[in-house]
Amino acid sequence: MEIYERIGQLIKEKHLTKRDFAQRLIALEPKLKSTGEIPTEKTIYKYLNGSIAIRIELIPYIAEALQITEQELFLTSTKERLDFFRKMVQTANDEELEVIKKRLLTKYEASEILKRYEADETQMMKNDIKDDVIHLLEYAPKPLLESLFFKLKDLKGYILDLDKI
Repeated sequence: MEIYERIGQLIKEKHLTKRDFAQRLIALEPKLKSTGEIPTEKTIYKYLNGSIAIRIELIPYIAEALQITEQELFLTSTKERLDFFRKMVQTANDEELEVIKKRLLTKYEASEILKRYEADETQMMKNDIKDDVIHLLEYAPKPLLESLFFKLKDLKGYILDLDKI
């Protein structure tokens, strides 16, 4: 599998459009060493369809835009991913293990909360909570809103993936 195909696969898995991905990448302001310029949306589309080669200096930015590690761009099978994560956990220090633990717990807790809402709460209570959150969003700074948007979109994809299991 070519890298542009893997990126396309990850874009689909994350329930993004190519435009969403391109905008995320551009927002990170990756500058090409050859030109000193940030790639345009049109150039990013060419990377994504394989008509031009992806520059190596873009790999960290691509990974960040997809909210994955650089290594995950090159892991195409479940076995490769499991091997990578096993090695990562085995060699991780206490601080790194704490980050992994928090990330896993956060995803687990979020899915459990959503399941509880679906099972236990009435639609009216869900709407009340949504209304409260929407009201509070006006006080959030733009970076928080952007981050929240991407996190909620990722969470939606994660929940949809859990439902498939």
